[in-house]
Amino acid sequence: MNNVKFARVIVLTAVLSALQVSALEAKPKPKHPPRQQQIASPLDLELSALAAQHGLTGRVEGAQQLPRISDPIAQLGMQLFFTKALGGEKTVACASCHDPRLGGADGLSLPIGTNAVDSDVVGPGRQAINDEINIPRNSPTIFNSGFASHALFWDGRVERVVTTDEQGNEISFISTPDSGFNQPDEQAGNTLVSTLARFPVTSREEMRGQAFETATTNDQVRAHLAERIGDYGSEQGSLPTNDWLQAFREAFNSQDDAQSLITFDNIAFALGQYQSSFVMVDTDWHRYVRGDLNALTEQQKQGAKLFFTQISDGGAGCVNCHSGERFTNDGFFNLAFPQYGIGTDENHADIGRAAIDPQPRNQFAFRVPSLINVALTAPYSHAGAYESLAQVVSHYSNPEQTVEQFFQSGGACGLKQFALSAQCETLNQHSRENTDAALSLLRTSPFVAANLAPQQQQDLVAFLHALTDKCAKDRECVRRWIPNRHTPDPDNLRLRAPRRTGG
Repeated sequence: MNNVKFARVIVLTAVLSALQVSALEAKPKPKHPPRQQQIASPLDLELSALAAQHGLTGRVEGAQQLPRISDPIAQLGMQLFFTKALGGEKTVACASCHDPRLGGADGLSLPIGTNAVDSDVVGPGRQAINDEINIPRNSPTIFNSGFASHALFWDGRVERVVTTDEQGNEISFISTPDSGFNQPDEQAGNTLVSTLARFPVTSREEMRGQAFETATTNDQVRAHLAERIGDYGSEQGSLPTNDWLQAFREAFNSQDDAQSLITFDNIAFALGQYQSSFVMVDTDWHRYVRGDLNALTEQQKQGAKLFFTQISDGGAGCVNCHSGERFTNDGFFNLAFPQYGIGTDENHADIGRAAIDPQPRNQFAFRVPSLINVALTAPYSHAGAYESLAQVVSHYSNPEQTVEQFFQSGGACGLKQFALSAQCETLNQHSRENTDAALSLLRTSPFVAANLAPQQQQDLVAFLHALTDKCAKDRECVRRWIPNRHTPDPDNLRLRAPRRTGG
């Protein structure tokens, strides 16, 4: 009997032990494994010191103050941004040259505005009637434009001026082509972006075309467009379908009549809210600076070291101009990027900032762009002369050699956009002499070429790719900024191109 009891005890103990083991095995595992401690390498420590030296925190200030795409006025701005009704001849929308799925630009060296063969094609497939290129400068991205605090456009012709009055008090205002350099534009919006929105619609080459022939001033052109959208005044009935009043009333939460509510000031404000909602600053580099040491590859870290190290210390010195969390000092500099195309001055030259502020230092100088999302915005330079970041980095390393390669490849005729154009040679008129003039000034400027080895150039390009926002390169993510079938189309003139960008 005792043996039987003893056997039962053994069996019971074995069963209990098995149940305990089973229970331990069945215990749910943590959803997220414990975060492994990241050990900083010597290179990480160097980069940490460089980031601290340049005051970098990995956070772009001001993002929380910018509008969201879900905001009602930003939604109205999106509808306006994609309607061809803001084009004088109803063939061009703002999005024709600034597509969210093309990095906020158009993927072209030089944009094609009112003279497109097919107005519903955006991107590399967009062609000009008779191959006539009549816009002199590359389309800048609209991404992160809401962060701009000093100037917009390549030459900074929309600019916030900070000065003092006669009593010594600091005053700030926005100057534009309407007011003249350093003079306040009383019609300017509160932000640079909403002010910028007032100008492409007045350009015959970009959006106006041959419309509104009786209009002799920019404000008269804008008045015609407001009357068209608002269905009043001289443009009443010019849109067969017009539901804009309801759209404006909902966005502005107002029951005002069209003439009071649909003004060009409100149109520009809505466009500015939409463009400012492109907050695209979530990059691998910014995460790295905030402490994620695995956010960058080793090659990108080497590139970052070159970027933030002075040339005298063996680096590339890029940070001297591309500084801060946004990678720009908002200045204007001549770097002698190739000149070609129709230009803006005599003999097809584009003298850049000097046309706005005719100081010797501004000759051939252009605004320093932010490098965030730069990998998405090819081609590069004020005229889109370089089709890859590798070429841009090569130019900084050896401008004379890289410019020579541009011309040896055919100049404008060597660019993808113009390779099959029968008119490409017309874009090369005076191109050499204008570029040589810019190079001559560069030689006497403080600029110092980086003289980087091929591997260093590759490392630097790899780092520039680490400045790309996750959403900006995700087509599904950027769909939030593109009208869909549920978005109201108040005039049935919406640009349909985002479904069929060329390329």
